[in-house]
Amino acid sequence: MFCLIVPLCLLVSFLFESCAALKKRNYEPQVMESADVSLSIDSALQTPDFSAGEWPAYNWWSLFEDEQLSELMEIAIEKNPDLLAAVSRVRVSQEEAKKVRSSLLPKLDADFRDNYEHLSKDSLDRFPPSTVPAVVNQLYLALNFEYEIDLFGKNRNRYRAAIGQTRAQAAEMSASLLMITTLLAETYIQYAAHLQNLQYAQALADAQKMQLELTELRFVNGLGDQMLIDQATAAYLDAQETVVFYKKEIALDVSQLKILMGLGPDDPREISSPQLAFDRSFPLPENIPLNLLSRRPDLMAQIWTVEAAAHLISAAKAAFFPNINLAAFVGLESLKWNNFFSVNSYAGALTPAINLPLFTGGKLTAQLNKQYATYDAAVYDYNALLLRAAKEVTDQINILEAANQESRLQTQAYEKTMHIAELTTKRYENGLDNYLMVLEKQMDTLKQGMKEVDTENQRYLAILQLIKALGGGYHGG
Repeated sequence: MFCLIVPLCLLVSFLFESCAALKKRNYEPQVMESADVSLSIDSALQTPDFSAGEWPAYNWWSLFEDEQLSELMEIAIEKNPDLLAAVSRVRVSQEEAKKVRSSLLPKLDADFRDNYEHLSKDSLDRFPPSTVPAVVNQLYLALNFEYEIDLFGKNRNRYRAAIGQTRAQAAEMSASLLMITTLLAETYIQYAAHLQNLQYAQALADAQKMQLELTELRFVNGLGDQMLIDQATAAYLDAQETVVFYKKEIALDVSQLKILMGLGPDDPREISSPQLAFDRSFPLPENIPLNLLSRRPDLMAQIWTVEAAAHLISAAKAAFFPNINLAAFVGLESLKWNNFFSVNSYAGALTPAINLPLFTGGKLTAQLNKQYATYDAAVYDYNALLLRAAKEVTDQINILEAANQESRLQTQAYEKTMHIAELTTKRYENGLDNYLMVLEKQMDTLKQGMKEVDTENQRYLAILQLIKALGGGYHGG
């Protein structure tokens, strides 16, 4: 009677644990389908800064019409070590998936053993009249077969999860590509601005030096005081400091560009002055809210992570059900070499087995709850990332629109300043102003020119960031 009660209690406890673990959850987070940005898109298309167009292409950098930039991108894609490491991680994930898939297939291996043993004379087996020989040579040669029948889908779901993780890793690689190419383009754009500003800064320093010399000459002729000389000297030193600053920034830009291309910072390759251009409206694709998922590699990586987590939940549920295994071997077994290949040495076995987890101390339930929590976290991370992606798109649209307006206003201000400088020069030529006034207006023009470079730089960066927010040519749908 007792022998029947114990298995019955174990079976009841198993059923209780399984039912409690596998019952439907009260709450499960839902994956957001899209984040609405239609209002921002419609509003932007009403302005001359945007037009209806296509998604960015893979080689989106060609939009800036700079051949050198395209050459640098090709080198970076081929040689950047961070990108090559991302490619290697994809291969690692692919091989891991193949390893998981192996559990779905039968296993067959060959086994040969030769167990040679010389028995001690003091062994009980050797006491007369024992027939045990002094030397035992146990020979074994067999083909072994193992197969787990995946009746409840445990291994199939693990393999599907591994495939999802591989796809997530591939999307992560595309995200790395986007990050590296946009960083290179950003550095290139900054490099162009720093080169232009260095020219303005050098011209401004030359004008400040001339102003200082004229102020000192006026002082010698009794037309000024020491304070004017000190002010001119301070302005000249400040202009020289600005020149030093831009030279440093240019050196850092060149070093960064070479590192991104997978080259050493002292590589002899020369990077000439950029010839960037983007003098048209920015093309905004249709159906951004619906298609943003498949166009953003970070979003696709996260959605594949969610799918993998869902398959791992199914695998954790299947662990509550019986495992059905088949094992078999066929071969030869003998104690003597001269009989090893005879018919009498034939041996074989077939061993079907069913393993039913009755009581695991809560291990299976904990594993399932862990997978539930992992899935929930992945869904929440995806939803948060989708909202951030939508915000990035709308923010960059607003930033680009503002940058275009600022650039137009700054261009007008620069033209007005140049006109004032021209009028002042004419007044000097007609004896109505002194040359110090001419220098002052020329320096104002140079300062406005530097501001125009900065506003144009911000416009290019806004274009770049909007391209990045739209996925940079990725298409994983």
